[in-house]
Amino acid sequence: MESPLPSNELLLEFSASIPWRDIEQQKRKFNQAVKKLAADDTTETLPLDQLSTLLGVPVTTVYEPDEKNGANVVMAQVNGRNHVLGAVVSRRYRGKKTMAQALVPYNFNPSVNHTNIHETDDPVSRMRYLGAEIELGLVHRDGHYPVEADIQDFMQRYRLHAQKLGITPQVDREAGQYQIEAHVSPVMGYHKTRTALGGILAVLTLVSEETGLLPAVLPSYPVESDFKLTEDPKVQTAVDLMQEVNGFFPEYADSLHAAHKRYHVNPATMNYVQMFRNQGCHIHLDLAGRSEALGLLSFYTMLRSASAVASAAVLKGSPFVNGTCDAELLCTREYLRAVTATGRYLDLPTSPHLSKDGLSRFSGLIGSERVNSPARAMLYDDGLGTPISVMHNPIGRIRPDLATDKRICTLESTGMPASVSAARMAAVLIDFEYSHLVIEDYFRKYGCDLEPMYNNREMWAALGPLTTESYRAQQDASDRACTDAPVMTATGEEMSLAEFYERKRYFMHKALYDIESVDITPRDIDDAYVSLTRMLNPPSGHRAETIKDFISNPKVKSTGNWGLILRNRFEELGGSPGDHRPDLVLQIVHEIHDALRARYLQN
Repeated sequence: MESPLPSNELLLEFSASIPWRDIEQQKRKFNQAVKKLAADDTTETLPLDQLSTLLGVPVTTVYEPDEKNGANVVMAQVNGRNHVLGAVVSRRYRGKKTMAQALVPYNFNPSVNHTNIHETDDPVSRMRYLGAEIELGLVHRDGHYPVEADIQDFMQRYRLHAQKLGITPQVDREAGQYQIEAHVSPVMGYHKTRTALGGILAVLTLVSEETGLLPAVLPSYPVESDFKLTEDPKVQTAVDLMQEVNGFFPEYADSLHAAHKRYHVNPATMNYVQMFRNQGCHIHLDLAGRSEALGLLSFYTMLRSASAVASAAVLKGSPFVNGTCDAELLCTREYLRAVTATGRYLDLPTSPHLSKDGLSRFSGLIGSERVNSPARAMLYDDGLGTPISVMHNPIGRIRPDLATDKRICTLESTGMPASVSAARMAAVLIDFEYSHLVIEDYFRKYGCDLEPMYNNREMWAALGPLTTESYRAQQDASDRACTDAPVMTATGEEMSLAEFYERKRYFMHKALYDIESVDITPRDIDDAYVSLTRMLNPPSGHRAETIKDFISNPKVKSTGNWGLILRNRFEELGGSPGDHRPDLVLQIVHEIHDALRARYLQN
């Protein structure tokens, strides 16, 4: 069958030309050498001759090696074939760092395929620890956005309370002045994951009581503001880049102006980045053997399947932007993403090694200064006629650039919204873990050949790739109806979200049983999927109808249509869809906080 994935024949041919162990050895030596070079801030260029001697093969660059201010891609050459060792953006994005200090390692190994992955340090399929970050906004009780001192105080208090409760204390700044990102500890199992997420919400609520800053754990920042950006130089440089990229396409200026009008925003104070105010639950899983091909397969199936559509719908629900209740949408996150050209849908990331013209595309984007990090150059798109990086695409990315001694490479889902329900987020995260385990096992058996998956209609329904048109249409439908929207699988079957997860539960029982190297019990599987179906289709027939019910009523919490609950509350308070009523939206944020306080602080 036709597929944009590299063929198994290509994978084997590349591996034969450069054995995977040679690449591993070269990368280790290269990364160690670059660390030493980075320690000397007087070294402005890379000593290629010295590196070639150290690695025992020619080390070259795509662009002139003596150009210290430009971007570049560093490669090793073996038997006339190149593989990427690392890449560096231009001075525009690396600030005062030298080339060695800014050089990002490329940790993927393009020679690891389905026939040799068992030889790597990941000899069998196994459950992999999942990491996640939850983006959220903060607002003062009276509605004004926090200044930097407020944010720093909030984060410091968060760390202290998280440590006392045994919750991962890591919390970071995000681009918006009002925005932070809380990290989920890498745990396994539905109950442990739900406990970790519940701990995060409890700490956020506790710190909110101390500081007067209300958390807005929603897919979009809801209250009225000018969305001031932080003064961080990286953020300001990113703004310049996004302004420049969007300037290539006049139609996106029209989209921005339409968003200004839709949400009653002052056009003079709101650029593309400021309008791009969505908030997500980002999920990371490490890829076995640092296999580039496994990353491509995982992206194409897990992140483009009915499973991805369903998970996003489960977590959606935020009709508010800038104090306005959207007239049509129950979740505004993807509308905001579509304001920028960098938020276009992506078919498949570019591999510098395994895609047609992959190296020229990858290096071309880096050299054009249209990306501010090398990994984003893999998100190549020329659908608008000019090559850009769709760095904010609503699907995700594969990342070879995590600079740790373990050289971790990850699959990253960026299509999941942030949610105020720990149970819903936990179930989605565990479903992601299980799906990844099934895909990894599939890769070990079949590589990137999709024919066996297509012939297994249960697996094709759960994890088969959707067309871009189907994926987009289903995302649009769930933006309007949230959990009431149906799911259309790659087999062409349409069903409710509850029916989909019940089907997937049965599939997982069979698929995970056949993976001998993991010990996942039937109870482990049911914990996640029965919880999902209970939340989506409660056996009692009763669903949450109010904010308090959804968050803190023990009989119906996490049930019901969250987006519809929020819009209904807006109307109960006297607003109508389409109205700009910052006072009502702020009152709803207060009610969400009151429900969180009742749930986490009064028990």
